[in-house]
Amino acid sequence: MKKGMVFLAVVVCLVGAIPAYASGRVWSEVADNTAIVHHDSAWFNCCADMSFEIKPNPDTAGIIDIYERDLGTHPCYCMCYFDFTHILEGLEPGTYLARVWEASYDEEYTLAGTTIFTIKAQLGSFSTTTLMSDCYDAEGAEEPPSSPHTGLELTNASSSPTQQSAQIRYFLPTQTEVLIQIYDVTGTRVRTLDLGSQEQGEHLVIWDTREESGQPIPRGIYFVRLQAAGQARSLPLIVLR
Repeated sequence: MKKGMVFLAVVVCLVGAIPAYASGRVWSEVADNTAIVHHDSAWFNCCADMSFEIKPNPDTAGIIDIYERDLGTHPCYCMCYFDFTHILEGLEPGTYLARVWEASYDEEYTLAGTTIFTIKAQLGSFSTTTLMSDCYDAEGAEEPPSSPHTGLELTNASSSPTQQSAQIRYFLPTQTEVLIQIYDVTGTRVRTLDLGSQEQGEHLVIWDTREESGQPIPRGIYFVRLQAAGQARSLPLIVLR
């Protein structure tokens, strides 16, 4: 083995244990320079006692973390959907990435979704308000029903600062050639993963968060672009160090 050679640890495998259902949909809108972040169809206990915390990320500018937790004070024997609306006023001008995290009782937070929005002018000081819908479509089960895939899906992209890697999950509607490209916020491509032909189904790629040269990329916001089956899908990726 020659010294100085760079080996790229890209692990590709078919994942059968990934749940087909993600808890709800995260999206955003801006009205009068007020950001409104929605988490629709969040899956919690029917008698959820919700706690919300919204705060800018202290380590990375432009990232806002929204935490949703069921305190589990008086749980019921059923699960249902809720719609949460987080209103953020007084943000400084700029483009933001909001991350919505969810947890039940004493569980660890998991990422429910991300969304990007732009504020053009600051109005007042920073403040937040959260609105919560009534429980709907209750079911006497502990897991939400499976949601069938309808086509190419890039379902999740997240990084692990402890492992110095990023996980990219996606679903292929048919056997096809797969190409994943990573871009920074300026639109510069920093890495290409040519994964060749893969079978239909759910897949996981573990990327070592390094450039083509083998150098670690700086922490910050990146974008993952999945190309397969004549289509393309994109998701933001936050790399932490």
